[in-house]
Amino acid sequence: MKDTIQLTSSAPSDDLALFIESFWMIENPSDKDEELSTFPDGGIDLYFFHSAQYPLHVSLVGLETGASMGSMPSHSRLLGVRLKILAAEYLLDMTVADIINDRITLNNGFAGINQDDLFSFDTFCEKLSCYFNSQLTASIDPRKKIMSELIYRTKGAITVTEIAKSANWSSRQINRYFNKWLGLALKSYCDILRFRNSFDTLKMGELFPEEGFNDQSHYIKLIKKYSHLTPKQLAQDENDRFVQLYSED
Repeated sequence: MKDTIQLTSSAPSDDLALFIESFWMIENPSDKDEELSTFPDGGIDLYFFHSAQYPLHVSLVGLETGASMGSMPSHSRLLGVRLKILAAEYLLDMTVADIINDRITLNNGFAGINQDDLFSFDTFCEKLSCYFNSQLTASIDPRKKIMSELIYRTKGAITVTEIAKSANWSSRQINRYFNKWLGLALKSYCDILRFRNSFDTLKMGELFPEEGFNDQSHYIKLIKKYSHLTPKQLAQDENDRFVQLYSED
């Protein structure tokens, strides 16, 4: 990873773990802008960005299905929370299906976060945790809980039929839920999770994971689909741009 880019992450409390993957922060304290590439990771992200030009900018980012490139301005920081699939319904109370591969700007002051909070990662995490706990007013459908836990426990290496049987929820209803709240089918989401979880293998320089894929050709095809690169190119990261390969999550 570029020496100029600093990464920090924190796990949520147990009572929010069903809905939140992590809180995170990326900083560029240097005097020059840095190019970064990101890939689909199965997360819905809330962004809180600070720079000289934008003291506080808040946005909600839907699921991504392709690689993207952006710039991290000098002396800027981006704090965020990566949300899991049930967060759309239970924490945000809004569908993100219409912002797949897109984002919307939220009002400054969302969740009670102000500019000063962006300079204390602990305070940021605490305030957002309190806010999200206050949003949990509805009881959780046990079928959705089982579905979500299976998807993340298996890192996407599970079939729709297996989930439907375990959750006692039909495949048609599950896919209807995914399309309504997230904007894509369950199988596509599981493919993205398998792609995301192959990063751990690539970090170690191994070009084929031991779990989650039946054969190497299938794995290479999936890597190319979501990154437009081969596993070898992704692992080499010649320009130190692939921020997710160095995430602490």
